[in-house]
Parts: sequence; structure tokens; C-alpha cells
Amino acid sequence: MSEARPPPPELERLPTAWLLRVGAVALALLAAASVVAWGLWILWRPDSERPLPMPPSTLQVGMLDQAPFALDRRADELKARQRERLDGYGWVDVDAGVIHQPIDAAMRQLLFESEGGAR
Repeated sequence: MSEARPPPPELERLPTAWLLRVGAVALALLAAASVVAWGLWILWRPDSERPLPMPPSTLQVGMLDQAPFALDRRADELKARQRERLDGYGWVDVDAGVIHQPIDAAMRQLLFESEGGAR
């Protein structure tokens, strides 16, 4: 009673040369398609996407003001104008006789009137 043994499995031989050729052709096609797509993108993109070189002294890039914050004095000028208006006297409405005055002076006037009116 001898048992029949199955034959040993055959080693499958992969067609490596054929696989390498197919891989190389696929990579070559991918590279060629990439080069063609890049060339078409450069050729057909609108002129608005083609940035012009900016002069070296320009602080603006595109539509944005790119001035460094340390060099931008607009906020300081606005604060100075607002402080000048708050600390000074002037007309709000000439016809109605309405003026503006510094807050400290208005508070002193209000206190003086209330003390004088209470007596």
C-alpha cells in the first residue's frame, strides 16, 4: 500500500522581459503625456494668468497692498486726525448752533451747571 504522491509543483516562469517592456512603454507614455499637457497648459492659458515681472521698488503684488506694517503710516494719520477732532472745538451744525468740544470740557461744564443748578 504505497500511496501515490502528487508530482512536485512546477515552477511558473514569469515573462519578466515582457513585463519590463510593458512597464517601460507605460512610463514612456506617461512622461510624454505629461510633457504634452504641460506644453498645452503654457500655450493656451489666458494672458491674465501670465504674471508680468514687478519692478524691484514695488510694494504691491497683484491687487493686494503688500507694504510692510512698519512702513504703513495710514493708521497713525487717522488716529491723529481723530484725536485732533476729539480734543478740539468745532461746529457740528452751524444752522442749529450745535458745536463739539473736548470731553473733559463738556464734563466740567456739566458738573458746574449741575452744582450751580442744585444750589
